[in-house]
Amino acid sequence: MNRKFMSYFEGVVVIHVEGKKIERFLAYLYKLNIPLLNIKYVDRRNIIIKILNRDLDKVLNMKTTYEINVTNYEGKLKLREGFRKNLFLLSSLLIGYIFLLVLSNMIFDVEVIHSNANIRNLITEELKEHNIKRWSFKQNFKGIEKIKKEILVEYKDRIEWLEIESIGTKYIVKVEERKKKPLETNYIFQDIVSTKNATIAAIYATEGEVVKRKNDYVKKGDVLISGKIMKGEEVVKIIKASGKIYGEVWYNIKVEYPLIHQSKIETGKKRDIYKVKFLDYSLSLFDFYPFKAKISNYSDIVVNPLIPFKIVLDKQREVTAEDEIYTDSEALIIAENQASEKMEEYLLEDEHVISKRKLKYYVENQTLYLQMFFKVYENIGEPRSITE
Repeated sequence: MNRKFMSYFEGVVVIHVEGKKIERFLAYLYKLNIPLLNIKYVDRRNIIIKILNRDLDKVLNMKTTYEINVTNYEGKLKLREGFRKNLFLLSSLLIGYIFLLVLSNMIFDVEVIHSNANIRNLITEELKEHNIKRWSFKQNFKGIEKIKKEILVEYKDRIEWLEIESIGTKYIVKVEERKKKPLETNYIFQDIVSTKNATIAAIYATEGEVVKRKNDYVKKGDVLISGKIMKGEEVVKIIKASGKIYGEVWYNIKVEYPLIHQSKIETGKKRDIYKVKFLDYSLSLFDFYPFKAKISNYSDIVVNPLIPFKIVLDKQREVTAEDEIYTDSEALIIAENQASEKMEEYLLEDEHVISKRKLKYYVENQTLYLQMFFKVYENIGEPRSITE
């Protein structure tokens, strides 16, 4: 068996021989010390023999009247011949697979969702700085989380929340602007105007003429405390109005909460595994007994800046995963608390929630979706210059 294996590894040639007194041909081969791996008699004039590839030239160069033809190859020769015949097909399949792999891991569009164009432009430019843009390769989960953290840290005074979701070859980016305390603006002459639609809850005017009263409904931009001092229909004096106006403002906040959460508990087992990474695909080296569940911490060993290929060290810690399943009512309570916390984070120290109520909620794909209404006591006044 070992000899046969080595013969196939070296390469075997199948030859068809035709002629009179075929035994004489075989005797020639024995004289030339050519080993015959197999002999098959077709009839008295035809045989099929198998010889090693290294002896093929000796057979073909024999001066004889026998007709000798190579009919097939075995072992590595057959593989080589098959590869040669199908080279174009194999090359096409490989190129097609690589092309498909590249396209499926490439970003064709990045959409930032926010009503403020300045915020959209800001996030778009920041994502470009982190190589999240059209015609670039997708980031893995760890990379996305790192980018989100860096943007939130850098713009902590402007951005409250950021989510980057991959849908096919497109990134959907959702962002929420952080409400910040308005800068004190000092104009020589100014009115105090409303920053949003609201019902006035309290007025604390220090300078100027109050033109709105408690419980009045006002729209964004309406003058609340005027810097123009009137006598009848005539403006007798223009001053710098000042004061604070609080109003009842209304918000709808949406939250979602999964019904199934997975908690991970470390077992204490650790090990280091080397991995080859190409795009978002990875191959573990010598990982014969992988952990069923683990926490990984990667560090780069070999990186090629020209192609998305690298070798990394994966420091693994084994964990046991346990699912926590919530009922609809339990998830609803948690989602309500999250909505309230989200609303409270938006408010300044002198502002508070007046009332709240659930508008609607439903469960879909093991996730609870909740929409809540909040009535908020909020500072709605800001100065606006009088230019007349």
